Amino acid sequence: MTVEEEMAGFIPQKEIVYNGLLPYSDRLDREATELLMEIKANLSRAVLVRELWPGVAFWCRKLFHFLKLYGRRFSKEDHILFIKLLYELVTLPNLEPHMMQNYARLLIQLLRKKELLSRDDLQLPWRPLYDLYDRVVYSKTEHLGLIWFPNSVDHILKALIKSCRLYFPASSTQEMLDEWRPLLCVFDVVMQKAISNMELFLPTIMPPEEHGQGFQLWFDELMNLWTSVQNQPSWEGHLVNLFARLANDNIGYVDWTPYIPTIFTRILRSLNLPVGVSQMVAPRYLTNSYDIGHLVLWITALLGGPGNPAQKELTCLFNSIASFYHPSNHGRWQSRLMRLLQRLPASVVRRVHRERHAARSWITLVPEAQRLTDEDLQEFTRSLIGAALLAMFSKTGCTDAAYALQNLALLTPELAIPPVLEKTYAAMETLTEPHTLTATLSCMIGMARSLVSPNNHYPEGRAHVLPLLIGSLPGVDPNDFSKCMITFQFIATFTTLVPLVDCSSAPSQHGDLTEMEKDLCFATAEFEDFALLSGDLRLISPCRFQFALFLPAVLLKSSL
Repeated sequence: MTVEEEMAGFIPQKEIVYNGLLPYSDRLDREATELLMEIKANLSRAVLVRELWPGVAFWCRKLFHFLKLYGRRFSKEDHILFIKLLYELVTLPNLEPHMMQNYARLLIQLLRKKELLSRDDLQLPWRPLYDLYDRVVYSKTEHLGLIWFPNSVDHILKALIKSCRLYFPASSTQEMLDEWRPLLCVFDVVMQKAISNMELFLPTIMPPEEHGQGFQLWFDELMNLWTSVQNQPSWEGHLVNLFARLANDNIGYVDWTPYIPTIFTRILRSLNLPVGVSQMVAPRYLTNSYDIGHLVLWITALLGGPGNPAQKELTCLFNSIASFYHPSNHGRWQSRLMRLLQRLPASVVRRVHRERHAARSWITLVPEAQRLTDEDLQEFTRSLIGAALLAMFSKTGCTDAAYALQNLALLTPELAIPPVLEKTYAAMETLTEPHTLTATLSCMIGMARSLVSPNNHYPEGRAHVLPLLIGSLPGVDPNDFSKCMITFQFIATFTTLVPLVDCSSAPSQHGDLTEMEKDLCFATAEFEDFALLSGDLRLISPCRFQFALFLPAVLLKSSL
């Protein structure tokens, strides 16, 4: 324990580290400890005397502000007691909806850091929360005007259930199935309620020894149901969301191999592409499309493993829809395709961080055999790079493609950066295609960090910084405001990431430099020319205020 922890008498769960940088940080520990003691004493007193208003509500608000100011600066025992108390408060029968929402927001905030409390530390019963949800969402009196719920209560309750279901007991899965299995009838509208409740309540994060009491009780049954029904019912989207969450939380513990071709076939069908017809599909099918966010989670969780069968299907999927990313194609389906392209690389980046860099916690790790290797990432980039390069020049803009290329550059810079560099150099030499220059510069801004990063995957990327900076200067065009602004952003980004210092004398002073490092040092002598050219453009540009943001720093660094 540190000195501060000994003075407080406990080990804090999670503090805000930035508070230590404040000029009065030496007083914060004492103030936080005193405020916490005051909140605990008064909140418990208000609960004992049953003073929900204003006592409990006031001190719950104080606790919410405490979390914002000091983080979770309390012991694990206090953390558990706070959660149990708020859980009892939020599930009180006949509680005023406004107060119930406030308690739910505070409870969500307490449960946000799931790595702090394991299932052994905390367990919450699911039945009171389900009764509350059923009473509010499926109210029999609200439509009669006998009770009024705020519009946001539905979203808050769903967020609360998502935070609490991690701590439902192992036996809760069987109890939920006993409750909702009688409602599973494909010819009745009550099927929608059963599947939506399963999606919302069924826990999927469990240790491997509890899988027999968890998803193994319902996986085969619901998967057979999904593969059997082909008419796109309204509840199918909820079932897909449940499968996506299951796959993401249990990578390597669920055998998806027999279902992978069916999964990607359904995904392709849900995109509602006008294949082989002159008009779009019926509008009623558009309402039953799968959620792109959950589709991305599902695809990401399927990747990897021996043989990587999901990657082969993903490559076929993007080969079949690549032509729809061409700038000449435009339709109602394009927004879904662009969201898929944008979110899929970002999801893979999060999985790679989870497998390689995330801090260890009680949550089960991904097995070694199922983790993504460098070869898997290269194959993934090859399957998406063609569509991303086409989407750069989309009629809806290049923002989605820029995000996709940025994340692909983080995964495999040696495959993602060279084709974009080639298009950027070609666009800089052509003055008659401003849209091409604007799109390529936007993508290069997103890939800037990967380009200048001195890693072993693409070390030659740093050699392109000076040619790109000098080649972008003609983009400062007073007659094209959008091109002028993106050029300023491009120059400002690279001058922020790269110190503009003349290091041409470094090779004579250091004998341990590689040939590439020596070439980079010699090239830095051109920084002064770049600064002088920027100064000349500053005199003729009507947007001189933009140059004022970065030109003084450029001149100062180059003079050093």
